[in-house]
Amino acid sequence: MTDPTPTRPANWTRVQTRSQFLAIVRLRWRITANSLRRKGGKGELAAMLLLYPLLAILAVLPTVAVGGFAWYFAANNQLGRIYWLCWATFGLCQLLNIQLGQASTTFDPTQLIRFPMHVRTYTAVRLFFGMLSPANIVGTLMCGAIALGVTIAQPALFLYAFLALAIFAAANILFTRMVFAWVDRWLATRRAREIFTGITFAFVLAIQYVNFAFNPAYNHGHAPRHHFTALLPYLHRAAPYLRFLPPELTNRSLLAAAQHQPGAFLAASAGCTLYAAVFLTVFTLRMRTEFRGENFSDAASAPAKQRTPKSTSAKPAATSAFNASPERTFGLPPTAIAQFGKEFLFVRRNQGVLFALVMPMAIAVFLCLRWSARSAGAWVFPAAVAYTLMGLVQLSYNSWGLEGAGSQMYFLAPVRIRDIMLGKNLLQFALAAAEVLAMFGVVLYTGNIPSLSTIAGSVLWAAGTILFSTAVGNQRSLASPKKIILSSANRKQTSPLSGLISLGVMMVAISIGAGVFLPAIFFHLNWIVVPVLAAYAFGGYIVYNRLLGSIDRHALIHRESLFLELCKPD
Repeated sequence: MTDPTPTRPANWTRVQTRSQFLAIVRLRWRITANSLRRKGGKGELAAMLLLYPLLAILAVLPTVAVGGFAWYFAANNQLGRIYWLCWATFGLCQLLNIQLGQASTTFDPTQLIRFPMHVRTYTAVRLFFGMLSPANIVGTLMCGAIALGVTIAQPALFLYAFLALAIFAAANILFTRMVFAWVDRWLATRRAREIFTGITFAFVLAIQYVNFAFNPAYNHGHAPRHHFTALLPYLHRAAPYLRFLPPELTNRSLLAAAQHQPGAFLAASAGCTLYAAVFLTVFTLRMRTEFRGENFSDAASAPAKQRTPKSTSAKPAATSAFNASPERTFGLPPTAIAQFGKEFLFVRRNQGVLFALVMPMAIAVFLCLRWSARSAGAWVFPAAVAYTLMGLVQLSYNSWGLEGAGSQMYFLAPVRIRDIMLGKNLLQFALAAAEVLAMFGVVLYTGNIPSLSTIAGSVLWAAGTILFSTAVGNQRSLASPKKIILSSANRKQTSPLSGLISLGVMMVAISIGAGVFLPAIFFHLNWIVVPVLAAYAFGGYIVYNRLLGSIDRHALIHRESLFLELCKPD
């Protein structure tokens, strides 16, 4: 624990504080620039340059939508409906934060407490580090679009609109920073991580259910009105309690400005500002505790265990890999079987991986239920299998992320990295088989019983896809690993380049499957599905086996970058 009293000298000046901020900016830039010089750095830069335009397009769509609605409401003297847009902005921002997590940093900012820094400076640094997350950027752009739409329709509200929406955007960002700062504190224990993942899963599942229940695209072009009628009494009851929240206060401030009531505008804006101040205060309390040296690691959070005296009874000596029995289980080396058990424990304790596995399958269930009502035909099962594999294939692209500093022991122990990777892959194969089997049960439940050729072709396609993806993922896991911190709310499981490669491999695999299934369905050529996809699966086995055979040499080449990433402090 560090001394809570600031260690700065008594004559500390603002110039020195400004110099600290500039030093941190230069440090982040230098770390980023140096990361591009190591192996794979240029590839990571290329991946980010390809992904950022796509993310920018996804951010522009909701921004243009809320701006257009704001212009329409203001042009038709319906400013009272602006709160719909404010609530949509707030909800989308929180949903993106849950799905994407907070922006990762190039170094651990908690290391700054070792230097003579005031708690206010540390809080400001931690606050600005997380402001450039994708969700906060999208939320700020949407607030600016709402203000711009109102201004175009009613130019007299220019200053009022931008001031009110700027305060709302600040409150939104501070709320996000406050929540995720405390979430990182709550996630310090495994039980809290399990509860948080369950709540997140239930929330996202409810959002998907609402999408499939109310979206006209899934309801023959119209939304079922009886659902809206059932929700109206609850909305009317909740309305009085929502009047004093930031979205409603922002809307009331715009209405007051339009009615030439500056006092009411200032009162509503002051209320939203008070919310922002409360969020900042709660965030500061969390940062002050962190500044005093609180440790979030699992080792520090685990309760102390009493040591039991060692038994004096004779125990069988441990058998090394060199004098181990050559007997194998199901033709697999004992090291791979042991690693499979370890990987199962890792996945069971990693709620982020469980979320990535279960969520696509849950959405696929909704899709199957909708498709069954449309007599979707023979392509329901192949499409459901392809969708469920989307969340699974990324696991193999960072299979060393949870090893941490223990990854060094694999290179010191008398074991082959090939057997270790085989054990990791066995769990991925088992999970893929379980998901395919589960989707088959869902398809049977919905009544869309596929033909034998469709079932066999889907299974062969899934086998070939998981083999190809795992073969490439094993190489990327060693060449570009990414440490996974269980006590952090950041859900990014792979590096940008690995994520892009996994998406590309999956798109190619889906194209191959579609190129086989679609002609077979439309031209009634079901006999071509099994032999073609059997050749595809056999090709995947050949590629996987060949790359797995050279994985030991590949691991030795990239061991330094592996240790550099996995051995850094949490």
